Amino acid sequence: MSDINTLQYLVDLVDDETEEVRNEILKELINYGSNLEEDLREFSDELDEHKLELINPIIHENRRQWLFDNWGSWQSISDDYEALEKAMELIVSFQEGIVEQTNFSELLDHYAEEFMNKFPYGDEFDLSNFLFREKEIKGAKKDYYNPYNSNLKFALEYKTGLPITLTVLYMLVGNRAGLFVEGCNFPGHFLAKIKHDEEIILVDCFNQGRMIYESELRNMIKDSYSAVMKIITSHTPTSTIVKRVLNNLSNAYKQKEDRINSDFFLNLIKTTSW
Repeated sequence: MSDINTLQYLVDLVDDETEEVRNEILKELINYGSNLEEDLREFSDELDEHKLELINPIIHENRRQWLFDNWGSWQSISDDYEALEKAMELIVSFQEGIVEQTNFSELLDHYAEEFMNKFPYGDEFDLSNFLFREKEIKGAKKDYYNPYNSNLKFALEYKTGLPITLTVLYMLVGNRAGLFVEGCNFPGHFLAKIKHDEEIILVDCFNQGRMIYESELRNMIKDSYSAVMKIITSHTPTSTIVKRVLNNLSNAYKQKEDRINSDFFLNLIKTTSW
């Protein structure tokens, strides 16, 4: 049970030289509750590397429990874009700290405002060029399996991410600018989808916003063109996008040999009512 008045005592003794004392203190920290991460801020100056190494597993377990408990909140939002943004916000909070103020919505606002000021009559083509060429947001080709490549705040701050993360960025900035950008559940490489004169155009956000037209697709995938066009013309619901993000997270943590988080996201997929 949380009691900030006893936390100083727990912090002081968490790395005690006696194993019995350390184990008892860790039990107390485990039972402290979800406020632990926030309350520890008051003692940040006293948390050296060794103390943090002992406490961090408890903090991370609290974050997993917090995400599990709050995960369904995005599903109660009727607007697809707002629901998608909420799901991405929850992932940001899980990775960066549930007590941190996640300001990625403000970053999205900033990109949208800058775009609209520069291109008052800009369309989806202009926005793609603005984000992926002018702002140089690009695919994470060097460290592809970094779990933070699924983190939208990370993508906005460091201008890099997975195909689906950058597509979501394009969608959410576009929505703020009054433009219509959809996701396309393309096999193996998530893409954005826009329309021009009733023609569907795919946008590869991972590769500088490269445009892929239907005529090009015919030449690229002659044998499976009909099957691929069925995928392209179908609506990709928010749930499909979010589920694919969770799959990416599970795989990324597995690649980093973090079995606990990898299994956690697999379980989150299984327990979510899609």
